[in-house]
Amino acid sequence: MWRRLDDNQLIKKIHQGNADALERLIQKYYPEIYRFCYRKTGNPHIAADLTQEVFLRLVKSLDNYIHEGKFKSYLFTIALNLCHDYFRKQPPGMQRLDDFEVPAAENQITRIEQSYVVKEALSRLPDIQKDVVILRFYHDLTLPDIADIIGANLSTTKSRLKQGLEKLKKFFREEDFC
Repeated sequence: MWRRLDDNQLIKKIHQGNADALERLIQKYYPEIYRFCYRKTGNPHIAADLTQEVFLRLVKSLDNYIHEGKFKSYLFTIALNLCHDYFRKQPPGMQRLDDFEVPAAENQITRIEQSYVVKEALSRLPDIQKDVVILRFYHDLTLPDIADIIGANLSTTKSRLKQGLEKLKKFFREEDFC
C-alpha cells in the first residue's frame, strides 16, 4: 500500500495524523540524506547527527509545508543548510574531509585509493561548486532540482557545475591521475 503513495500523498496522511506515513517518509529518504551529510562532513557521527536534525526539522515544519516543487528537494535544502550551519560554527581552518572513514567492507586497495583521491579533490572545491557536484553525481539530481535546493537560478547552477568539473579535471591532471 505505501509503495504506491507519492510524497505528497504521504504528507497528506501525515497531516491527518498517520504516524506510519511519517515513518515511511523518513525511511524512504534517511539513507540518501545521511549519504549527503556524510559526503559534506566526512565524519559518520556528525553525518548521523545532522541527518537526525534534518528529520527533526522536517517534523517541526511539516504543518507549514506547502507543495512547491519536489519534496526531495525540500529535504536536501534542509540538509544543505544544516551542513553549512555546522561548518560556520567550526573554528577557522578546520579540515572538513580529513576524517573520512572508508567502510571496512571496501577492502580493495584500488577502490580505497580512488575513493580517497576523489574525496581529496572534492575537498579542494569551494562549497558552492562542491554542493552542485555532490548533488548531481552522488545523488543523481537534475540541474533544475539542484538549483532549487541551493537557491540559485539554473544558469548559475550550470556554471558552478562546469567550474567544479573543470577544477576537478585540473586536479587530476596535476596529480597525474588521468
